[in-house]
Amino acid sequence: MRICCSLTGIPAGFQMTGAATYDRSILAHLSSLGVDVHALLPEGSTWNELDGNGRGPTIHQVKIPLRPPLAFHAARPLAIPWAVRRLHHRYGFDLLRVHSFFSSCLDAWWAASAFRVSLPLVVHFHHLDHNSWRNVLVRRVMHQSAAVIAFSHAAKKQAVEHLGVKASKIRVVYHGVDRAFRPATPSPVLLKQIGWRPGERILLYLGGLEPRKNPLFLLDVAAGLLSVGRRVRLVLCGAGPLLETLREKISGSELERSVSITGAVPEAQKADYYNLADVFLFPSELEGFGLVLAEAMSCGKPVVAFDNSSISEVVAKDDTGFLIPTGDKTGFIRKTMEMLDNELLRARMGIHAQARVDQLFRWEGAALQTLDVYQQVLSHQPSRNILYHARPAS
Repeated sequence: MRICCSLTGIPAGFQMTGAATYDRSILAHLSSLGVDVHALLPEGSTWNELDGNGRGPTIHQVKIPLRPPLAFHAARPLAIPWAVRRLHHRYGFDLLRVHSFFSSCLDAWWAASAFRVSLPLVVHFHHLDHNSWRNVLVRRVMHQSAAVIAFSHAAKKQAVEHLGVKASKIRVVYHGVDRAFRPATPSPVLLKQIGWRPGERILLYLGGLEPRKNPLFLLDVAAGLLSVGRRVRLVLCGAGPLLETLREKISGSELERSVSITGAVPEAQKADYYNLADVFLFPSELEGFGLVLAEAMSCGKPVVAFDNSSISEVVAKDDTGFLIPTGDKTGFIRKTMEMLDNELLRARMGIHAQARVDQLFRWEGAALQTLDVYQQVLSHQPSRNILYHARPAS
C-alpha cells in the first residue's frame, strides 16, 4: 500500500506539538508495517524532532514560503495539490491521508476537486475547531472522504452531531504512547532547574499555554493548596499565547517562590519532566484525545483533570486519577490535596495508569487499527483487491 499525506511540519526553532507527535508516530509505525508512506512538507521544515530513529516516510520538500504566515497559507493550497498530482503520476498512490487541521483539509479539497486527483480520502479528526470557518472546511472534506478516523468517541460524537458525518463512516482509533515514556527516578539536574526545595510535592502540567488548555486555573489551585499549608511546587511546561500573562500573574505574588515555568519542552526530554511529578494536573476544557495524559500515565503518574470531552476515555475515574466537573475549583483543590496526602493512593493509581496505557494506548496497536481502516477503504475501491503491497516507483 502506498499512501500520501501533506503535513504542516515543524519550522526551525519550534517544538513538536501533540498533532505533530501523532503524525510522526503513526506514520513511522505504518512504515514499519510495510506501508510505503510519502509525506509532503514545506521546504525548510521537518516532520520529526528525533530524526533518524528507525524507518519512516519518504519526505518530499515543497517550496512554500514559511514567513510571513499569510504568504504561507496563501501559497500552500496551490503548491501542495500540484505536488500531490505530480508525485501521484510518478508513484501511483492508493490513498490520500488527510490531517484534519485547516491547511491539510484545504490541500485535500483542492487536490480532489480543482486538480482532480482521483484518490480515496481518509480524514484523521481531532476535535471541532473554535474557528467556525475551519469547521465548514473540515465538514466539506469529511463528507467527501471515504472514511474518518476519530481519536476518541467524544470526537466521533462531535463529527456526527456538529458536522453531520454518518456514524458508520467513522472509526475510533486512540492515540498511542511511545514506550520511552516509563517510570524513572527524578533527574537531579531538572529538580535544580525548576527550583525544587526538599519537602515540596511537585504538581506538573505539560501542554500548550493557551485558553483551551486553561493553565491559568492552576495558579488558583496552587494558591489554594499553599493557603492550607501544603508545600507544593507547580511546574508549568509549555509555550503559547498565555505565557506572558502567566509570568505577570506570578511575578511579585506569593506564587513566585512556588511556581516554575519551563517554556517548551523538547520531545526527547518530556519523559524526564513527567517523572518529576507527584501528580499530573490537566485542567483542559476540550481535548480530542489528550495525549499528554496518556504519556504521564505511561510514566506511572496519577492524574487530576477536568471531566469533559475525551478525557474520561483516557483517565479511568477514581482508578488512574480523579476527574472533576469542569470549572469546579474547590473540587479540583480538594482532590489534589487528597492525592498529595496519600502516598499509597498515588502509587496504586500510578500502577493502574501504566497498565491502562499498555492495554489501550500504544502506537503498535494504533497503527494496526489505522492500517485496517485503510485496507477496508481500498477493498471497496474499483479494481482493487483486499491485499495490498507497496509497488516500486516507475
